[in-house]
Amino acid sequence: MIIDALVSRFFGKSLLATFAMLAGFTCYAQHYLTSEITVNDPGRQRIGDLLDRISESQGFYFAYNSDAVNAERMVSLRDYRGPLVDFLRQTLGDGYEFKESPGYVIIRYAPGTMELTVHVEKERGRPLVVEGQIKDARNEKGIYQASIYERNVLVSTLSGPTGNFRLTIKRPEETVWLTISKENYRDTTIALLPPVQVRSTQKGRRYWFYPTDDIGAGLEGTAFGRFFTSSKQRIQRINLGGFFAYNPYQVSFTPGLSSQGLFNSQVVNQVSLNVIGGHTAGVNGIEVGGVFNINQTNVRHFQVGGVFNLVGNNVAGVQVAGASNIVMQGVSGVQVAGVNNRTGSVSGAQLAGAFNVAKDIRGIQIAGIVNVAKRVTGVQLAALVNVADSSDYPIGIVNLVKNGSKSVTAGLDESGMAQLTFRSGGRVLYGLIGAGYYVNGNPMRYALETGLGLYIMQAGAFGLDGEVVHRASTDFKKDSESRLSFRLLPQLSLGRHWAAVVGPTVNYAYPHGQNEPSKALRLGIYGGVRYRW
Repeated sequence: MIIDALVSRFFGKSLLATFAMLAGFTCYAQHYLTSEITVNDPGRQRIGDLLDRISESQGFYFAYNSDAVNAERMVSLRDYRGPLVDFLRQTLGDGYEFKESPGYVIIRYAPGTMELTVHVEKERGRPLVVEGQIKDARNEKGIYQASIYERNVLVSTLSGPTGNFRLTIKRPEETVWLTISKENYRDTTIALLPPVQVRSTQKGRRYWFYPTDDIGAGLEGTAFGRFFTSSKQRIQRINLGGFFAYNPYQVSFTPGLSSQGLFNSQVVNQVSLNVIGGHTAGVNGIEVGGVFNINQTNVRHFQVGGVFNLVGNNVAGVQVAGASNIVMQGVSGVQVAGVNNRTGSVSGAQLAGAFNVAKDIRGIQIAGIVNVAKRVTGVQLAALVNVADSSDYPIGIVNLVKNGSKSVTAGLDESGMAQLTFRSGGRVLYGLIGAGYYVNGNPMRYALETGLGLYIMQAGAFGLDGEVVHRASTDFKKDSESRLSFRLLPQLSLGRHWAAVVGPTVNYAYPHGQNEPSKALRLGIYGGVRYRW
């Protein structure tokens, strides 16, 4: 990297500012890359296997984009003993850049180098203004849409079509660390030092690396994410990769009007307040949004959005939205929405006024209309429908469980009602819905039944079920009757699909629409033929 025009007026006087070049984006003492490794008789092998063995022996992980490093490529190597960074350069070539973050060595394809020209303007009582141009060191062409940011006060901008940029920085009495990042180029960091610096009140800022090739890209696969993520924020994500900073708080009016400006999508905050909405890297504390919250990575502890929340990775804690929560990976805690929740996995509770969608549930899933999941270890409770690949405890009228059971029964009870009933559920609980017609001349001829059942036992061809059923009968004019029944139903299998069912019932009926309603407790019997699949 080359830096031109290293002389500028820093405080509006004839004092020179000193520029120091730093290597990479590392915020702590390096030790992984300079540590000594030994590779004995490696022979011919996959690069991926070789990196895995080195990381296991050294106690860290390699992070790289699979498009940049072909893990399947075969290499032939000799015995090696020396620094890790030299081994990586010999194996991968000079077109790669190597960085460190706690627990990780990041391999980044960066064949290009940048040339930086900087001019600094400072007037007493005003912020520091840094202007400059970024060029490709090989062909002297300006580099468009490179990210320029100060990594302590967290302000940033993007370079223009000719590589020009202008960055305004507050608190100029402190050292300014200016970093330039661009995809496929090596990062460049310079320090702008005041002429006399007896002490610094600046606290070291914490940085974090998330080892995922497509970090934050999941947001752009959603309609909300595409609409509320600007092209500049997407470019920042590509340029900076998985690097993020921590900050105590941020305030946004909208995603484009934030106390952290363009850098807001790269900062994890402890407290985040969004008047209308905000877009941050994540939250490790509390976030409140008047309309919406968008987070590129993780949310921990508590998040509430007036309309919706959109999280690129995981939520650990409580997430509440007036309408919708969308979490791209998983929720550990409680997720509550007025209309719908959608996530990959849930460990805890998922509650929605209308419907929930998840892959894995460990806990409880409750919806006003529909629950959808794949594997459920716990309970699904829906007013109408539960859908799952496996769910032993679905509570709903219709339960479409892939490894569960479904049946249709044609039956008749002591009241003279002939009925056709659909039963569906898991291996323990099931729901039922049926329609019936009284064949004995009852004026309230039509009936609808809904209920919940339990598979009590199954021993060979013999089975025993218990059911609680509500029946609503009507003549579709003015009279109606409700009946609550408990059924104990032995059944005898007649082959793979057919079974005969007959058993006692206890019924409690209470009519509606009459001047003096009467209630009655009666014993009865229910029987029929069942087809199951």
